[in-house]
Amino acid sequence: MPNLDQKPEVTVRRVLIVDLNNFARYPSVPVGYLAAVCREAGHEVSVFSPLMLGVGGVVRERPAKWYGLAVEKLNYRAATSRSSLLRRAREQVAKLRAPDLGKEQAAVVTKFEQLLVEQKPDVVLVSSYLMYRDHTAEICAACKEAGVPALVGGPYFAQPEVVAEWVDIPGAVAIVGGEVELELPAILESIVAGDDLTRHTGLWLRGPEGTLLGGARTPLKDLDDVPFPDYVDFPWEKYPNRIVPVITGRGCGWGACSFCSDVTSTAGRTYRSRSPRNVLDELAYHHERHGASLYTFTDLKLNSDLDVWNAVLDNMQRVAPGSRWIAAVHVDANGPRGHANGLTADDLKRAAVSGCVRLTTGLESGSQRVLDLMKKGADVEHTGRFLDDAHAVGISMRCTMILGYPGETVADVVATAEFLERHSHSIERVSLNRFQIMTGTRFHRTLEAKPDAHAQLTQLTINHKVAQVDHRYTEADDPVYRSAVMRLLAAVHAINRKPLMERARDFDGVM
Repeated sequence: MPNLDQKPEVTVRRVLIVDLNNFARYPSVPVGYLAAVCREAGHEVSVFSPLMLGVGGVVRERPAKWYGLAVEKLNYRAATSRSSLLRRAREQVAKLRAPDLGKEQAAVVTKFEQLLVEQKPDVVLVSSYLMYRDHTAEICAACKEAGVPALVGGPYFAQPEVVAEWVDIPGAVAIVGGEVELELPAILESIVAGDDLTRHTGLWLRGPEGTLLGGARTPLKDLDDVPFPDYVDFPWEKYPNRIVPVITGRGCGWGACSFCSDVTSTAGRTYRSRSPRNVLDELAYHHERHGASLYTFTDLKLNSDLDVWNAVLDNMQRVAPGSRWIAAVHVDANGPRGHANGLTADDLKRAAVSGCVRLTTGLESGSQRVLDLMKKGADVEHTGRFLDDAHAVGISMRCTMILGYPGETVADVVATAEFLERHSHSIERVSLNRFQIMTGTRFHRTLEAKPDAHAQLTQLTINHKVAQVDHRYTEADDPVYRSAVMRLLAAVHAINRKPLMERARDFDGVM
């Protein structure tokens, strides 16, 4: 009688995964998933992260220096100047401040070439951000020279316009356009065997007539079926702190903000959640395997699923004793004091007891009019009460903000500055960024359909390689508007100069 429980033999493949999502503070969740899936399929796995060479990635939110306000004011004036000479000078300075990974491309590629010779992988998986296209091209060229197929993936390959700029990279057999984790072992077998890859959904290829074949894969629904990410290959000794990233759901429970590119990414399209039990099991798993006591939830909004949110609040110290954690949340406009989305004063007390030491929320603007233009679904006064409630229970608050959203006026900028000044005691970090038009967002698609709808946007230049539309916002030419911006920058700087609460300091600079 045959043994019906016996699993079929699997040809062991050597898989080398290249991590170009290198932000140098904690392991990359997508790469952890790739490693886990390949190992579960019986393959040998190794991970190459530039951080292993001491090459760091993007440093988020550098500590604010005493002279930082003057630098930020100068930077804003240069970025919005009519002078092309001044803007080019700013670009040159930006190159000098570029992440190490951008400046150390040759060293990274050389080390990768050494690994190709030493490990002789059957296939290479490259997980890349759009900013590292040149790195990806050189790595794929090395693979082609060595006769090793390379598969390229990343967060923004659900858009055909972006894929068209990447799909012809020599050495890349395909571009991944979706969540292919569960089908990855079959895809790898097809790649190694030289089979037709068009039979696998979620892969983009260039057809014989020059057409773009394939497409973005339908978002994965059963997230509990994906194994826990495997972070054992990462250079733990290189990170400032031993922080483990966890994602409980993909997409955003709100998902309506016009500017947001996260909800158009390969994993961000539509909201799906893991089960509370599955999430708690993963927290316990990392606590045991990595000795983890610091966690960052990388969900776009952890309170998108209130069952998961409450499970974390009620069980974190049980499954991972002594842990501290941070997350992002969405503060909905409806419901008294956040009743509708788990952020009441009592909820925040529970969060603090469970080990929550910092929360991030997308404030974006202190003007209700601008928030409504953004389709943010937030109420300024309600958000202010939330910030005060969180601070009162010892949670360090971080806010993201956008300057120059089309339609923003002097009064709106002043309202934003006043909001920060009014709530400066409750906010410990502000990430203020000039508005970027990311391709594929609701704003971009509306602009495509109605190019004359925003007369204040000029010099529009699209760059699909990095999924951005460069532009000038003419309001910035108004001296009164610029004066209001200077006040806003001063309010941001004053907040960012404050020391963090002691219990949140291990997460300083972590998104």
